[in-house]
Amino acid sequence: MNTLGQRLLGLRKEKKLSREALGAKIGVSKTAIKNWEDDGNAPKLEYLQLLSDYFKCSVEYLTDGTGDGDNFKKIQEKPVRRAPVLNYVQAGEFCEYHDEAISDEFEPVIGDAGDNVYWIVLEGDSMEPDFKSGELVLIDPDMQPNPADYVIALRKGEKKVTFKKWRPRGFDENTGAEYSQLIPSNENYPIIDSRFTPFSICGVAVQRNQILRKA
Repeated sequence: MNTLGQRLLGLRKEKKLSREALGAKIGVSKTAIKNWEDDGNAPKLEYLQLLSDYFKCSVEYLTDGTGDGDNFKKIQEKPVRRAPVLNYVQAGEFCEYHDEAISDEFEPVIGDAGDNVYWIVLEGDSMEPDFKSGELVLIDPDMQPNPADYVIALRKGEKKVTFKKWRPRGFDENTGAEYSQLIPSNENYPIIDSRFTPFSICGVAVQRNQILRKA
């Protein structure tokens, strides 16, 4: 069972529950359960917690297949940590001025994460089909990116950040300067090359209702 949907389906079958019955227990429709099991979209963190409570498994087991019932007990003993939710402009200000991330909205964080993490609300369709507009992604501004990490970056002269996959390219053969690129998932959008559009990395994506990168 390699996906969240497959694990959820397996747990539901073990309990001999219909989708409608499971939905009634956590307050969602049977259509929502079907979408989760089909990996059409992922449950929000509040529903992940409700599912883990009901099935007596850890949230990590649901999201990335690690952990078990013993881990569930340990997680329950810890207070739930919440991180601020920022939009692209707020994240740009945080990146540029390094002030404390301030928001009226907070969402829970799964497991361990850095001290200064924040959630960002994705905008646009440049990362579809891998990510959708409106989705929440947790950003660690203190983490350095590895090749193929998803990152938040701020282009020179702009106020709003952008969310892309990061790809280092080595050294330019003409100038000898090191450069990298920001790669969209949607082929209708151009690759952003630091040689022509300077940008700074503002943080690395570490969660998205599942673990993307270990802290």
